[in-house]
Amino acid sequence: MRARRWFCFFICTGVLPGCFFLPRGFDEQHARNRAAGERYNLPLPELPEEPDLESLLEYAWRANGEVRAAWNEWVAAVERVRDAAGYPNTNLHLGLEAMWAGKRPGWNDVTISAGNDPMTNLALPPKIAAAARVALEQARAAEANFHARRLAVRERVASTFFQWIGLHERAEIAHRRAAWLEQLELSERARFSSGAGSQEVWLAGQNARLEAENQARNLLVEAENLRRELNGLLGRAADAPLRPPREPVRGRSWPGNLEEFRAQLRAGNPELAGLRAEVAARERTLHAAQLQFLPDVNPMGAITGDVSQVAGLAFVLPLTWRKLQAQVASARALVDASRAVLRQAEADREAEVAAGLAVLENVERQQRLWTESLLPNWQLRCQSVRRAYEAGTQSLGEWVQAELARLAAEEALVELQTLREQQLVRLETLLGLPGEGGFSATQEASHAAR
Repeated sequence: MRARRWFCFFICTGVLPGCFFLPRGFDEQHARNRAAGERYNLPLPELPEEPDLESLLEYAWRANGEVRAAWNEWVAAVERVRDAAGYPNTNLHLGLEAMWAGKRPGWNDVTISAGNDPMTNLALPPKIAAAARVALEQARAAEANFHARRLAVRERVASTFFQWIGLHERAEIAHRRAAWLEQLELSERARFSSGAGSQEVWLAGQNARLEAENQARNLLVEAENLRRELNGLLGRAADAPLRPPREPVRGRSWPGNLEEFRAQLRAGNPELAGLRAEVAARERTLHAAQLQFLPDVNPMGAITGDVSQVAGLAFVLPLTWRKLQAQVASARALVDASRAVLRQAEADREAEVAAGLAVLENVERQQRLWTESLLPNWQLRCQSVRRAYEAGTQSLGEWVQAELARLAAEEALVELQTLREQQLVRLETLLGLPGEGGFSATQEASHAAR
C-alpha cells in the first residue's frame, strides 16, 4: 500500500501542475480582444444606396478582409501568451522495468519510475513567466496593428468617399458650364446664319461646349471608378449600387492646437503604440535571455514494489556561457535598435502632423478667400452683367463669360473642400482618433496606447 501511495504521488506531481504563469495585464488584453471581435459575430448591416460616411465605415470595418485578418492575428497573439505561460513545459515520462533471474517476476521485482520528458528540461518558473511577458508585449503589438489597420481602412474609405463626392459635384458644374456654352454657341450660329457673325467665333464656341461635355464625362468616369474602389474596400461586388448622398457632411470642426496634437499623437497613434510594444517585448526578451544562465531542474522518482522508493532532482547546468553571452548581447542590441526606430518614428510623425496642420490651415485660408471674397464678387458681377444684357448694353458672350468664371470659382471651392476633408482624415489617422466621428467625436485613448 505504501508503494502504491508513492506511485500515485509521482503521477499527481506530473499531471496536476498543469497551470499558467499568466502575466499581469493578460486578462485586460484578452477582454479587449474579445470585445473587438464581437462585431464579427453579428450579420453585416444593410447598406443604403446613398450611405453617409459613418455607414460606410461601420460596414468596412466588419467586411474588410485586412481588418478581419489583423483581428485574427491579434487572437493568435493572445493565445500564444497562454502557450508561453503554460507549466510545466515538458511532458510526464513514465518508465516500467522488471528484473528476474530464472523465476517468475513479482511485484517487488518491478520498478516504476516517473519524471519529465528526457528530451526537454523542466524550466524554472521565472523562465516561463519571462517568456509569457514577452508574448504579452507581442500581443499588445498585434493589438496596435489591428487598430492601425482599422484606421488605415478608415483613411482609404473616407478619402475615397470625399473624392467621389467632389467628382460628382465637379461633373455637375461641368454640365452647367456646357449648358451656358451651348447657349452661346446657338447664339453665334444664329448670328453667322444671318450674316452678322463669323464662322470662326461660332466654331470656337462649339469646341468650348464639346470640351466642357467631354470634361463632364471624364469626371463621371473617374467617379464610377472610385465607386468601384469603394465597393472593393467594403468587400462588395465592384458594380454594387452606390450613390453619393445628396447633402454630404462637410466643414467638420477641429482643435487647431499643435501642442494638443502632439500629446494626442503620443497617446493615440497605433503605429507608435506598436513600436513601444515592440521595445517592451525586446526588453522582456533581454531579461529572458539573462535568465538562461539559471539551471533547469529535472525531478524524478521511482518505486520498486514494497522494497524501495527513490526521489531525486537533477540540475542541468548551462555550460555554453559564450553562446548565452552572445544571445544576451544580441538581445540588448535589438532593444537599442527598437528604441532608435521608435525615436525616429516619433520625430517623423510629429513632423507629418505639423506639416499636415500647416496644409490644413492654408487650405482653410483659401476657402475663406473664395467663400468670402472671390465667389461673392463673381456672383455680383454675374448679376450686374445679366442686368446689362437685359437692358441691351452687354452681349450674351460677356454674360456667359461671367457665368463661366463663377462656375470656375465654384469648382475651385469644391476642390478645396475635398482637399480639406482628406487632410482632416489624414490627421485623424496620425493622431489615432476614434473612427466614429474623428475630430467631431469625443477623443478617447486607444487600447493600443495603454
